[in-house]
Amino acid sequence: MMFKTAAAAALAACISLSGAHAQEWVANKPIRFVVPQVTGGGADAIGRAIAKGISDHIGQPLVVENRPGANGGVGVESLMRAPADGYSLLLVFTSLMALNPAVYAKLPYDPLKDFTPLAGMCEVPLVMMASNAVNARDAAELVKLDRSQPGKIDAASSGNGAFSHLLIEMMNAKTGTRFTHIPFKGEAPAVQHLMGDHGPIIYIGTPALAIAHQNSGRLKLLAVTTQKRMPQLPEVRTLAEQGFSEFNESFWYGVVVSSATPPNIAAVLQRYAQQAANQPAVQEQLGRHGCGPLPLSAADFDKRIRSDHAKYTGIARAVGMKVD
Repeated sequence: MMFKTAAAAALAACISLSGAHAQEWVANKPIRFVVPQVTGGGADAIGRAIAKGISDHIGQPLVVENRPGANGGVGVESLMRAPADGYSLLLVFTSLMALNPAVYAKLPYDPLKDFTPLAGMCEVPLVMMASNAVNARDAAELVKLDRSQPGKIDAASSGNGAFSHLLIEMMNAKTGTRFTHIPFKGEAPAVQHLMGDHGPIIYIGTPALAIAHQNSGRLKLLAVTTQKRMPQLPEVRTLAEQGFSEFNESFWYGVVVSSATPPNIAAVLQRYAQQAANQPAVQEQLGRHGCGPLPLSAADFDKRIRSDHAKYTGIARAVGMKVD
């Protein structure tokens, strides 16, 4: 009797295990990977490196689809209109998940309810760049220059409500500068404008384009926004080193799916995204674009999103930043 009972239990366990394996989702066609920024910018380069890493693990191509606009909102709409079947992923970043809810009066998505996090991937310091028409060698000289000539220096952003916009407002609030905000449709157009001899203008953005053009002589690199210098830009001093100790801001990237995605599918995608985030080759490629490792599990990435959502909502309200 005991033997029969043990045998029955073992058979039940085998059936249960077989059923679990039978239910595991397997991707059998290419997967869309929505990058909600323009082609050629820092987010695009980072997104393509992430897509390649996940593709190598999941065994299907991740086809990058650039959907810029509304500081990521257009890309979100593209994801939410697609079937929640595991074949549409979205690159997300700090402003889309943690800043947009604070600055947009009407937002067509809820970053805390409408997505299932897969993994955090990397984070970057921000770099303050300037056109050659700005007569300053670093951020400290820039602040002095603007105070002596208020309103003479413009400040580009990658769009109204973008993280680059928030950093400009933070600079104005904390240092007494009066930079005039000029929004562009993405990071690449903003940096191209800096390099185009259009007068004194600055931009605070992700470092991919700063690294690419650091030796071109077409722009100046004035500061890094984190407490530590970047290995890729070792000569560029931090804002803290230049007397602005309250600045310690970075910008992260990760991957999500629609929250309507069945849990068994999301679990498979989470596993592959986490494997890609921990792969040295992927992090090496991301490092070439100035992105440092941030391999967060789905649960830890969810915590980071919620923490920064609260943080940047408070900052945006404090500096009076709002987009209609």
